[in-house]
Amino acid sequence: MLLYLHGFRSVGLCYKGSLIASFAPNALTPNLPYVPDLAIELIENLIEKYQKTQKICLVGSSLGGYYATFLAEKYQLKAVLINPVINAYQTLLPAIGKVSVPYNGENFIWTLDLVWSLKKYYVEAINPSLYCVLLQKGDRILDYRVAAQKFKDSKLVIQEGGSHHFDHFLSQKDLLLSWDS
Repeated sequence: MLLYLHGFRSVGLCYKGSLIASFAPNALTPNLPYVPDLAIELIENLIEKYQKTQKICLVGSSLGGYYATFLAEKYQLKAVLINPVINAYQTLLPAIGKVSVPYNGENFIWTLDLVWSLKKYYVEAINPSLYCVLLQKGDRILDYRVAAQKFKDSKLVIQEGGSHHFDHFLSQKDLLLSWDS
């Protein structure tokens, strides 16, 4: 079962979440709370509920990739990371203030306390065999080289061009469906 973890300013059934739901009907694509501790709690509850009966593969995009890294290590789950944030507590510092979510028109207030709360989910040393990391060099939000360095011993798919959105995501369908097997 694929468990999709969306990024900052997104929702579960965003572009990638909707595509995953279309080709993996038993996938879970929850709307994660913007409060990091609540997001982790929700994901952990889903993992603990479903891992008893199904093999779970995390699919994390951007901030969801940061969460997926923490949870993959904690639960020893396979994970596909898509243009993942590596140092969320640094990357999301400039976002402090009112944040809008374009998918649903909602807003939330992103505070310094929320930024610092991300620090406890940082993973220094990873088990490279758990990860497949999809990166596009054209990502203007995150420098793909930071993730490529952190996951240098994992399976890396680095594409020219593209964007943070991860252009042509559907072309990765077979890789996503096979990564947890």
